[in-house]
Amino acid sequence: MIKQLKPTFDGFVAYIRSVVGIPESAIADDSPWLPACYAAGLEWVNTGMGLDQLPLIYTTTVYDAGTSILINNATDTPPSTYFADQRKKLGVGNSINGLMTSAADQGTSGSTVIGDAMSNLTLADLMMMQDPYGRRVIAVLMEQGPQWGYTP
Repeated sequence: MIKQLKPTFDGFVAYIRSVVGIPESAIADDSPWLPACYAAGLEWVNTGMGLDQLPLIYTTTVYDAGTSILINNATDTPPSTYFADQRKKLGVGNSINGLMTSAADQGTSGSTVIGDAMSNLTLADLMMMQDPYGRRVIAVLMEQGPQWGYTP
């Protein structure tokens, strides 16, 4: 019999340590950032969307959302610069104004067709798109479509 998977705080901590690779030297297990980011992940990927019927996808998406929020917001505890280094490496915090669909000058032009979902990304969506964990969250939520309340 397979044990039913569901997100837990202990599972989130294990995920950021083993899957994401965030060391305890960067953030202690008792840091208030961890429960806050886990709770935010639960709120971002709520059960009203029906994802809880897909336990592996739901659990991973909650953990990815919490991880993205952690990477985007956690402060470093000196001497560690882990989060600042990750934000710099990923380009988190760089200005993002949206996706370009066309460009032209006097002699040439080009365009790219993008779906409505991509053209309607919110600022929060664009921020999450800067790291690989947030991108996975946005991808799963986009699959749910507007019937689940997510209409980027």
